[in-house]
Amino acid sequence: MEHNAGEIVELAVRRQNVNISELSRRLHVNRRTLYNWFRQKKLHTDVIFEIGKVINYDFSHDFEGELNGFGFQEDLTVLKNDIQSDHPGSVYYWMEKYIALLEDYKKLVRKSSLS
Repeated sequence: MEHNAGEIVELAVRRQNVNISELSRRLHVNRRTLYNWFRQKKLHTDVIFEIGKVINYDFSHDFEGELNGFGFQEDLTVLKNDIQSDHPGSVYYWMEKYIALLEDYKKLVRKSSLS
């Protein structure tokens, strides 16, 4: 089956509602590179695999056997564990801490301004 790898990847990115700027930042490439990849008929399996990890999508179903042996499911499990908000190494953990701190600060400022 002839498929356009770039279009498949772009469609998956769009379906996952992933921001292109965020995707480019997490992949350490510029946005133009992403758009160039989306236009290519063939993409290196490493590129497809890395995009899949970032957007939390398994491309092995779309590329029938081309991504076998990459251990995507194992890496996806590790990635899911890493982004859990209760994990101290997670960005979301620290983001929640920061927001809670800001809210506490805001309460203190309001309280001191009323006194």
